[in-house]
Amino acid sequence: MTPTTTPRRTTRALLPAAAAVLALGVAAGPAQAKTTWGIADQKPSTFAHPAFQELRSAGMKTARYTMRYDALRYRNTKGREYHAQVLDEWLTGAKAQGVRPLITFWVTASDSTSLKRKISASRFRTEFRRFRKAYPWVRDFSLFNEPNLTGPYRRDPEALGRLYRTISRELKGCSSCRLLVGDLHLTSGKETADYALRVRRAAKMPIRIWGLNNYNDVNDRKSTQTSRFLRSSAVKGSKVWITETGGVYSRKASSERKNPFLAQRKKAKSDSAREKYQYDATRYLRTIAKRHARQVQRVYIYQLQSEPNPRWKAGSRNGSWDSGLLDPRGDERRAFGYVLRHLL
Repeated sequence: MTPTTTPRRTTRALLPAAAAVLALGVAAGPAQAKTTWGIADQKPSTFAHPAFQELRSAGMKTARYTMRYDALRYRNTKGREYHAQVLDEWLTGAKAQGVRPLITFWVTASDSTSLKRKISASRFRTEFRRFRKAYPWVRDFSLFNEPNLTGPYRRDPEALGRLYRTISRELKGCSSCRLLVGDLHLTSGKETADYALRVRRAAKMPIRIWGLNNYNDVNDRKSTQTSRFLRSSAVKGSKVWITETGGVYSRKASSERKNPFLAQRKKAKSDSAREKYQYDATRYLRTIAKRHARQVQRVYIYQLQSEPNPRWKAGSRNGSWDSGLLDPRGDERRAFGYVLRHLL
C-alpha cells in the first residue's frame, strides 16, 4: 500500500545530531550486507542545499560526478575552461560536506562533437595523473560513462579493457582507491553482459567493481535485466555499484515516445500521476538493492533537483530530464521523503 503523501515543504529542519547518529548505528549492523546510498548530481550547488544537508545528516556520504576526462588540460583555455571550473566547485562542495566523491570520466573537453573521437591509453593516463595531482584526496573512479551506449568504446570494448589495466597499474599503491571499468548502460542484460565479457577478457586481470545505470528496470518496476547482468559469467563474483538510477518524473517528449517507461505506457501526464510513478520506482529501487545486497555495494540516485525553475508548472516537463527528488521550484517530491526515511 502506498503511504499517504508527505506534505510539501521547500525546506525542512535538519535531523538532530543525536537522531542521525542513532540512525547510522542501527543501519550499520553486522548481520547483513549494507548498501551505501549516494546522490548523482552535476550541480555544485547541491551540497549547500538544505535538502541535501538533511540527506547528509541522515547518512548520505557519497556523490557521483561525470567530468570530461581532460577538463583540467583546458582550464586556462577560453571557452572551455568552464569544465574545470565547475568540477572544482563541485569537488570543493563535496569535500566541505565530508562527502566521498565518485568521479566518472567521459569524452574530451576539446570540442562538442567528440563522442566518436578515440582516446589513447597514454593520453588518458596523462590526464588521469593531472587529475590526481590536483585532487589527491579523491579515491573512487570510473573510466567512462555508459561506454556501451555512446563514445569511442561503444564498438571497441577491448580498448576499454586495456585502459582498465593501464589505470589499475597507476593505482597499484593506493589501497583505499576503487576503480570501476565504466558505468555500463543497461537495457538488455544479455547484451550488456556480452559487452562486459569482452572488456574483462581484454583486461587480462580481475575486474573487482562494475558500474551500472539501470533506469529501465527501476522505472518499469522489474529486475529482469539487472538480475541477468549480475548473474552473467563476466560479472559474477564481482561487486557492482549502480552509479546512476532512480525514479524519473519526466523526460523529453521524443525519449518518452521511443523508450517509454511504465509511466508513459500507462499515460501518466498529470503531476500526481508522474510523481506516483517516480515514487513507486524509487521504492522498487530499494527492492533491487535488497535482492542483490551481497553484490550491489553502492547506489547513486540521480538527481536532487533538475534545473531550478520558479515558474515551473506542476505536471510539465523541465528540460530534457527530470528525476529530481525536489521539483524545479524546490518543493519536495514524495520520493525525497522515501529516500530520507527508508534508504538512509
